[in-house]
Amino acid sequence: MIKNRYNSSIGLIKWSLIRHKFYIPAFVIVQILLSVAVIYGFSFITNAVDNISRTFLCTGAITMNIIAVTCVLSPQIVSEAKQNGVLDYQKTLPISRIGIIMSDLLIWGVTSLPGICVSMIVGTINFNMNVQINIVSCLSLIFIITALTFFGFSIAYLFPSNIMALITQVVMIGGLLFSPIVYSKDRLPLWMAHIYNYLPFVPVSNIIRFSLFGLDNFNIMNYIVILFWGFISFLSSMYVLTRRK
Repeated sequence: MIKNRYNSSIGLIKWSLIRHKFYIPAFVIVQILLSVAVIYGFSFITNAVDNISRTFLCTGAITMNIIAVTCVLSPQIVSEAKQNGVLDYQKTLPISRIGIIMSDLLIWGVTSLPGICVSMIVGTINFNMNVQINIVSCLSLIFIITALTFFGFSIAYLFPSNIMALITQVVMIGGLLFSPIVYSKDRLPLWMAHIYNYLPFVPVSNIIRFSLFGLDNFNIMNYIVILFWGFISFLSSMYVLTRRK
């Protein structure tokens, strides 16, 4: 029984990789361009001449790459699969609903890694930043990618394609232009900065600054906020996958 479930899960992952074989290289290229655009382009727009501003650009590029893959690109592909009947077909396979989510989670988690690596390399070369690769940073990245991918899946599962597209664009534009990710939250009004602390994206940036670069102090609330959003998103996705039409 366990062996059959294992073989079914591996088969589903392979099938998903085949379905996405043309998307994944394009997404990797987009991540590389986004990393360079955020780190170099925003350095001219924001006039980042001091070290603090430059660190926000580097950590912000990593955050934006994760958001782009998990909360913008993955919902669009999952929504397309839902519209084309692929999701309904997957439900007929001898695999659990959690297996469907986990197979996509694995693919999108791996897909987000090139953008993270490029951002760290560019930040190290351009800004002389010291990257800390340890058990804390690795587990933090896995935690972040998992939670935000669940968030992206919930958008795709809960909403029709036109509403999903609108939400993902709001997420991307809001994260890139208005959230204190590529700049310090000190530039925002106090009430607005307080609201962003309870949305998932700024806590992600804070964790990256702490775990990967040692630029921020440990704050358990950042992890709690992301855990909350990830857990609610996972439950929402499971509800849609398990309900009967």
